[in-house]
Amino acid sequence: MGSAAEQDPHFLSAFRSLLLSEQDEIDANIIQVHDGGQGVGRHPVHFLLLLNGFPDHTNNAVKAASDTIETKVWPHGPALVRLYFKHIHPVYPIVSKVRFLRRYADDRLELPASLRGAVYALACVFWNQDPQLTDPCPFQQYELVAEAHSALRRELEAPNLFKLQACLLLLHITPPDIDSVETPTTWFMASQATACAQMIGLHQDPGPWNIAPWEKQLRKRLWWAVFATDCWSAVCHGNPPHIGPSTFDTTPLTVDDLRFDEDVPEDLHYLVNPEDRQFRVANSARCLETVNLALTLRTILDCSYLVKPTMVEPQTQCCLQTAYDRLQEWPSLVPHCLTVGSGRENPHNGPLNLSYYAVQVLLFRALMSPATREAKANPDSNLSKWFSTALESFKSFACFMDEISEEDLTGFWGRPENFLHDYQV
Repeated sequence: MGSAAEQDPHFLSAFRSLLLSEQDEIDANIIQVHDGGQGVGRHPVHFLLLLNGFPDHTNNAVKAASDTIETKVWPHGPALVRLYFKHIHPVYPIVSKVRFLRRYADDRLELPASLRGAVYALACVFWNQDPQLTDPCPFQQYELVAEAHSALRRELEAPNLFKLQACLLLLHITPPDIDSVETPTTWFMASQATACAQMIGLHQDPGPWNIAPWEKQLRKRLWWAVFATDCWSAVCHGNPPHIGPSTFDTTPLTVDDLRFDEDVPEDLHYLVNPEDRQFRVANSARCLETVNLALTLRTILDCSYLVKPTMVEPQTQCCLQTAYDRLQEWPSLVPHCLTVGSGRENPHNGPLNLSYYAVQVLLFRALMSPATREAKANPDSNLSKWFSTALESFKSFACFMDEISEEDLTGFWGRPENFLHDYQV
């Protein structure tokens, strides 16, 4: 419940609150997870816990979608889960691995249908890479995606962390072959993920809250995934990001936030391959650098791509110069385990490195603006000043493309990277 909600947070702290139905039954409970402390501008934080009751037509629609999803993948559900954690999770570690696997093993139907559908749909792309799956895939990805969206539309009436994971995963479905540019759906779905995250309070730092440690870490992980999604979807369509710089205070991610819930207990080993049962430092480093690049991207967007600029020209150039220096240092500072090239151990680094060059493209566009014919003829223009530097910087991009292997190309790149390749070319 945010500070502008129906009830003042300080008022709610004065007494215990309940919401009663017309039959005097408890429909919801309001609990305090943080007293706000004594700092200026800080306020108590409350959760509104609802008893999730929905009309029969809503429940029936969700059940129908769930049944259809499970019927289509049967008996290959566990194999698809293994494929998901082999190919997608190392690149995009937003699913709480052990919590998902535990719920799946105990009763998969307790997981939201949208999340199961998204996991199955993303995994089925790699069907032919599993030697145990000898028959052709018995369904098409779009069939699962349609059911997952049908369920999600209704499940978001009661948003939670699992359903937010579904929102994020469904953004990365393989686009149709007939698409030549990114569709507006990506932007709409990114806004849906942002709204879901804000509804469950991920834009507020959970550090001082009285909630379980695992939930604090998962909240941070998901918030920064939403933040990065917001930045990249904004670039895809040239729109201003949904998340304003002063609308969140979630603290930066750490390795520990990404380490939790990654070591799979023995009784769940059958749902993942041996190499995916333990925490891998490279995966966490990749996620941290993905967020760092998104932060740099956001700096560039705020410097030069706002509808109503907040900086004058000297400030803009200073801000862009800082971003330029940061990006120039990035290849030297990034861990070796995140590079692309011969002899590397990890095949999942293509998307991260492509994102780096995409950020550079946007930076040089801003530095050389306005790129007009008049600017080209003017030796003192921004275009003339930075053009040679841009050409020199992108020599390494040609090397990067040369290093991309077949294994890289057939891996998981995610939806934004599919667009960014065309964006740079």
